[in-house]
Amino acid sequence: MNRGQRIGRNLSFLILSGAFLTLTSCAGFLGGGMDIAAFSRAAAEQTYTQALSSGVGSERKEDSGSLNLPKCREIALANNLSLHMAKLEEINRSHISMADWSKMLPHVILAAKFDQGDNVLFSDLPGDAYWSEFYARSAWRVFLEARWSPTDVALAYYTARNASNRALQSVYEKARLGQKIVEGVEVSFFRLLTVQECLPLAKTLVSLRSDITNRMDRLVRERLVSQDDYEKALNDEMRAQYLDAELKVELERQASALATYMGRSRRAAGEPLFLAVKGSLSCPEADEAPRDPELTALRNRPEIVALGLKQQESSNEFRKSVLKNFPRLSLFWRYLKEPYHDHRRRDGQQAGLLLYVDLVDSLSQIKETQISSNQRLRSQLELSAITLAVASQAGVAAKKFQIAREKAALRAKAAVAAERVMRAAEQRAQGSNLSEIAQMKARAELTGEKIELLKALGDANVCLAELRSALGVNYAAPLH
Repeated sequence: MNRGQRIGRNLSFLILSGAFLTLTSCAGFLGGGMDIAAFSRAAAEQTYTQALSSGVGSERKEDSGSLNLPKCREIALANNLSLHMAKLEEINRSHISMADWSKMLPHVILAAKFDQGDNVLFSDLPGDAYWSEFYARSAWRVFLEARWSPTDVALAYYTARNASNRALQSVYEKARLGQKIVEGVEVSFFRLLTVQECLPLAKTLVSLRSDITNRMDRLVRERLVSQDDYEKALNDEMRAQYLDAELKVELERQASALATYMGRSRRAAGEPLFLAVKGSLSCPEADEAPRDPELTALRNRPEIVALGLKQQESSNEFRKSVLKNFPRLSLFWRYLKEPYHDHRRRDGQQAGLLLYVDLVDSLSQIKETQISSNQRLRSQLELSAITLAVASQAGVAAKKFQIAREKAALRAKAAVAAERVMRAAEQRAQGSNLSEIAQMKARAELTGEKIELLKALGDANVCLAELRSALGVNYAAPLH
């Protein structure tokens, strides 16, 4: 078999092996699609089962079915899955940063090489043809090399700085995520507490409106009350029933939302509902809102710092693109050993300097520099846009909080007025059906005003939670 036939045989074997491996990989990927889907569904079911088994049942035993606000915050920050993913991302970026800083060290390479050729060399010495042919066709080399490039070190420096910035950026992103989680917990907590406080009053209101309708039903047949008053009583009863049903649905929704933020399942052991909260609804103080909410938000919101780090990253990328336009410089030292068993000695040391320019890459680097310059300008514009958005969000949240407090104060005055009307109706009670109906109406109006007052107080506390989140003061995350 000559040299061309051997080369053709080896090339054919490599092509057939590559085709076989490619087809095997494709068949495994296509055939495993259904297995991946089944695995995903099984993993989701297992996660839900674990949430059921490790739900809020332990806290329910400790707190008799009720959780206060600090306990809800603690559970959410400890168990929220999004926060766990953010912590893992922070750890990964920290490892990437350390790996990128290590790229600035010199490269040390230890390698061994063996090759075999089909060339035949003849020695000048008589009778030495076989020896020369054998040792020229089979050879192996060992070398130790240290290589260091100032250009690569400069590029690795900016790459490592970007990795460090991304690692620090993940810390501030995690802090902002924690603030959003605390905001969601507080909002759901106060809404759930409001519904829990309103439900008994709603049941009382339905009972009062039903009694009024039943009494007026008899009086309208006796023509003691008008048909319009009777229809108005029916409408009031329907509105009370609708309010009761709406509160029950809202109770389920807010309980589920709060349990989701806490990373737990609201249902466990077949119980329909066990998540309940305890606390008091009071009107927040006016000094909760700072005089300059926009400036306070810009000083405390973590994403402002994260965007600043992102802007530095774009500046470093621009410097890297500029460095790539310069010639590459590389220094090396090499120790080479070629163990030939003849009179020739191939061992030795080499040291040198390599300076080169890739003309094709230089053309593409011009465009990359332009792209990096545009990205740096874009990051500056993004920082300005986010800054204005954060300031606007803080200002709007402060205004909403102020309006919610004013509404709560007006509802409190309305409840006091309704209580005065009820007392006056009780004093005027003469034992007749009409006076009893008037007294029941006054009591129903007072109950309705109490419900509206509780809603207003709940909205004020919800607006306070949103304001504290917009200001970035509701959760001080550790930044290390």
